[in-house]
Amino acid sequence: MTRGMGPAVAGGLLLTMAAAAQGQPPGPEALASVRRAGDAGDGVHLLGFVADGAGHVVAHVVADAPDRVAGADFVVRVAENEYAAQGVAYDAVSGLALLRITTDPPPAPYPFARDPAEPGRAVYGAALDDAGEVVVRRGSISRIEPSGSADPATILHNALAGERRHGAPLFNNCGEAAGVIVERAAAPGTALAVPAEWVADTFGGAGLAPVRADEACLSEAEQAAAAEQARIEAARQAAEAEAAREAAEAALREAEEQAEQAQEAAEAARTQTDEQAEQAREEAAAAETARAEAERRAEQAREEAEAAEATLAEAVERAEQQAAEAQQQAAEAQQRATDEATAAEAARGYVVWAVAQQQAAEAQQRATDEATAAEAARGYVVWAVAQQQAAEAQQRATDEATA
Repeated sequence: MTRGMGPAVAGGLLLTMAAAAQGQPPGPEALASVRRAGDAGDGVHLLGFVADGAGHVVAHVVADAPDRVAGADFVVRVAENEYAAQGVAYDAVSGLALLRITTDPPPAPYPFARDPAEPGRAVYGAALDDAGEVVVRRGSISRIEPSGSADPATILHNALAGERRHGAPLFNNCGEAAGVIVERAAAPGTALAVPAEWVADTFGGAGLAPVRADEACLSEAEQAAAAEQARIEAARQAAEAEAAREAAEAALREAEEQAEQAQEAAEAARTQTDEQAEQAREEAAAAETARAEAERRAEQAREEAEAAEATLAEAVERAEQQAAEAQQQAAEAQQRATDEATAAEAARGYVVWAVAQQQAAEAQQRATDEATAAEAARGYVVWAVAQQQAAEAQQRATDEATA
């Protein structure tokens, strides 16, 4: 991952350390001025910066031997605040010292660059002016001299902020310490700095543990290319967004038309439904009326049926009574008929018998008369015939009486 932002300059000074925390070049508050304790400070203020979270300060001090630094007391001023500090180590080659702030809490450290400095990269140098104020100027790295047998590699740059620049950090365009400016002879218009990684290695044994940037710093050209790419991408995204907006507007218009059509259809359906509902209510009312009428008629029919059933029961009772009376009368009549038939049959049989007797007597009389007048044989025949007829008549009378 990479990052980087260009400088923001106002009146020759860059923005404050708060801006540096956002990847911008440092402001005056990012630096520290250093003096020995007890020194009134008349022209003896030197530069440095807080290099780690333990309060270690990398600074330029005036010394000709390490024992004049180790254990010595110093005063470090950062952003209008002064802190007590003690000397920890001194490097005679670079003229840089490592101090440690003893006042808690120490100021926030400034990060070291993740990658080594490269020629052509923009850098920012600082210096103290005659009033003791920090001035920051922009420049670039012209070349990097390789290290020798005893000397570290050297960064040649032209970020010249003033003569009193030794001990100040050399910041890259991302606001990270790429090196530390040292007091060594250089060509006019050129200043020297030692790489930040050399400073970390030199004072690492004395306790310096610098905070390093998490990401590589893009050069200004890379930042410009990235910005252009971002602009192109933003333009592409804007075009896509515009196309999407137009498509969304078209879809919205279509959706509104469909919604309007759906609303009209829904209104028509609602009207039809209302009409059907009203018709259904009327039909239901008519059905209720018909049901009530049917119930009334059913109740009336039930009452009439009950009345008819009562009438039928009464008629059945009367019919049964009349049938019983008729049956009684029929029995009585049958008995009378039987009695009368018996008497009639008896009377009839007697009459027939009497008639037959009368006829037999008359026939006998005639036979007697005829026998008297005729021959004796003929009379006998007549008498026999009469006897036979009398027997037959008596038999018929008996049969009729029996019938």
